[in-house]
Amino acid sequence: MKSAPPPSNRRISRAPEPGPEESPAPAPAQPSSSTGSGRPPPRNDRKEASPPPKPPRAPNVALRARLSSALVALKLVIGVVLVVGASAGVAWGARRYVLSSPRFAVKTISVEGASRITPEKVAEAGGIAVGDNVLATDLDVLARKIEAEPWVEKATVRRKLPSTLSIVVTEHEPFVLVALAGDLYLASRDGLMFKKHELGDPSDLPLVTGIRPGQIVDDRAGAELVVRRAAEVVAALDQSSVGRRWPVQEVHVEKDGATSALVGREGISLHLGMPPYEPKVAQAERVLDEIARRRADAAIVFLDNDTNPDRVVVRMR
Repeated sequence: MKSAPPPSNRRISRAPEPGPEESPAPAPAQPSSSTGSGRPPPRNDRKEASPPPKPPRAPNVALRARLSSALVALKLVIGVVLVVGASAGVAWGARRYVLSSPRFAVKTISVEGASRITPEKVAEAGGIAVGDNVLATDLDVLARKIEAEPWVEKATVRRKLPSTLSIVVTEHEPFVLVALAGDLYLASRDGLMFKKHELGDPSDLPLVTGIRPGQIVDDRAGAELVVRRAAEVVAALDQSSVGRRWPVQEVHVEKDGATSALVGREGISLHLGMPPYEPKVAQAERVLDEIARRRADAAIVFLDNDTNPDRVVVRMR
């Protein structure tokens, strides 16, 4: 007779009945505790969470912005090109009109400051004539052409629309005549030899001699400095009683720069030597006044003793 098996220490429990929304799932066996009793696993009534849906893919905003900017820039460039093209066309048409319209033809050429040359000569020197377009004339070029005329020191040209050119000239003032290689040249107070002497030009001017042609070729600035010093002698004598009583006839310049002046109809020679000239001219004034008071006739007055300036030697006739 079989005996009954001994009672087991393991409890078998039934899984709870599945609810209406749950599908049955076998419950895993839980190990028993040290006392041999086990508890069923806790019931899981929550659904397993599903991952959230991915948001729809956003369009590339940066790309769209760049495309929009490029489109705006293209429209702007096209607009500028159209405007510039239209402006160029208008400008070309306007330029063609003003350069061909009889309204802007030169009718009057006004010349001021010219006494040695005629207004016609000034216009001829500039190459401008009545009928030329007043706006097509380059004023700077015209002024330079007029200044190439020997008598003209400076020229200023302005437009007076619609049909007038105004020219103001400053002429050279001749101060001395310079003898050079058998010819005479007009020179200004600052020593500039600006014109060869011609018939009708001033001739009652003091004469400067001693300038060599080689000086003009090799060192024109140096030659003009010599002429300027001779002009300084003339100016100093003219401002004194010597020049008023005995007008200056000639100023001679030696190779070393020493200067002498011939004054008066009597041809009194004043040896002045090197500059400065004003003190020597003042001394010549005192000496000549004394000689005139004594009713004497001087031929040469030596004022060129730079070592002893107070010593004056007079040679009588």
